[in-house]
Order: sequence, then structure tokens, then C-alpha cells
Amino acid sequence: MRNKEILHYEKYFVSEKSPWMVFVHGAGGSIRTWQKQINFFKGKFNLLLVDLRDHGNSKNLENETPFDFEGIALDVIKVMDSLSIHRAHFLGVSMGSIIIRQIERNDPHRVLSVILAGGIFKMSTKINTLAYLARTLTRILPFQTLYQLFALVLLPRENHTASRKLFIREAKKLRKNEARKWLRLVKKLNSTLQRMFAEKINAPCLVVMGAQDHVFLEPAKEYVDKYGEVVLQVIDKCGHVCNIERAHEFNEYCHEFIRNLERQNLKALS
Repeated sequence: MRNKEILHYEKYFVSEKSPWMVFVHGAGGSIRTWQKQINFFKGKFNLLLVDLRDHGNSKNLENETPFDFEGIALDVIKVMDSLSIHRAHFLGVSMGSIIIRQIERNDPHRVLSVILAGGIFKMSTKINTLAYLARTLTRILPFQTLYQLFALVLLPRENHTASRKLFIREAKKLRKNEARKWLRLVKKLNSTLQRMFAEKINAPCLVVMGAQDHVFLEPAKEYVDKYGEVVLQVIDKCGHVCNIERAHEFNEYCHEFIRNLERQNLKALS
């Protein structure tokens, strides 16, 4: 029986010596967001995948932390503590990138590296417009209709179809009151991202973006230009959810990034 005091999770264990990778999906997603990463990484690393609060099978938590970015980050840390996972490489997609930034800010000793797919860094004009429309239209449109519209705005091209359909399908599992909670969280995005944009990610960081990500790519480039130690990899002919749409390239970039860190650490110890 699942412990309802912590998030639902799946884990894939290789050995005590293997490093952990922790995967955090975005708003409207679930563990299923990472299916193509599970198949690639499960024989190479220990994997922990969580369903964020209200998503997937993380329903009706009995010991909820405050519903803000710090509270959601703490939800993930609680799962790690329950499994005695002290440090890990963190991978996040879309809004999951903000949760990982919050973990790196609050508990930097837990973070071996940060990998952000479709990372959200700044409230550009497009993002502000989308956020305003979300708050306005939620009063007159059902959440599922609203989510489908915004999935189409963020992922408009034919080659984005698979990732768009997956997120729409997973978002259908959100109940009306749960969806409204997450839409209210969007109101806090502006102040949160302003703070985060002014702060350097101190852990080794890889940002992977799709070249067709017309909403989030330019702010990501701006952030990387500001903090030169952050590595940016842009995948051609790819939209916002690059870990699904171009999984092979995404997995290879992530694997090589972590392996390079391991080689650097071994060299430093020798």
C-alpha cells in the first residue's frame, strides 16, 4: 500500500555504487513523461521518478506541505529521504525545471548536477500573455479545454504531436479543483522567475532546448549568456518537450554530460 504522506514514485535500482538520477515532470505531466528516458538510463544509473502533487498517482496526500514552489520541492526531497537518497543528478522538464531550481537553492548539497529540458527562466512577453489568458479563461472554459488550447500554443507543429497528445492525456487525470490550484500557482511565476534569473545555478548545469520552442528558448539563451558556465544544447527541428520529441538526442546529451562530470571528478581525485 502506498504511503500517502509522500508522493507516488517509481524507482529502478542498479547498485549502491551507481549514482541516482531524479526526474521531475512539468505541470499536467506524470512519470509517463519520462518513459523514453527510463528505457535508456535504467541499466546505467539508479532512477527515481515522482508524480508531483495531484498528478499521476499522487492523489489526496495526507501530509501536504504549503502549495508553493518551495513546498513542491520539499515533496521531492521527502521521497528521497524516505529512500535514503542523499545526492542525485536532477532532470526536470518545463515547470519541473523550476522545482529543481528550488531544490538546488534550498538544498545544494543534495544536487550533483542539474539538467533542464525546455527550461523556464524568465517571464517574457509571450509567457506573460499566456499566463494572463490562463487566469482569465479559466473562469469561462473547462480546464481540459484550456489545457488543450495551451498545449497547441506551446506545441503547434506537426512534429510536436506526440508530446502534445501525451500531455493532454495525462492532464485529463487532474480533477477540477486540482487544476485550479496549479493555475493559481502560475500567479507566483513572475516573482519566482525574477529571483531565479538573478541567481546563478551553482551545480553543474545542462540546459536542453528545442530550436522550435518559440516561448522559452530566447529567455534560456539570455540566461546562459549571463552565466557562461551553464551549458546550452539546442536540438534542431524540435519543440518545447525535447525529451519526448527527440528522445535519442536528448538522452545522449544528458548521458555524455553526466559521464564528463564523472570523469572530471575521477581526475580531481587522482
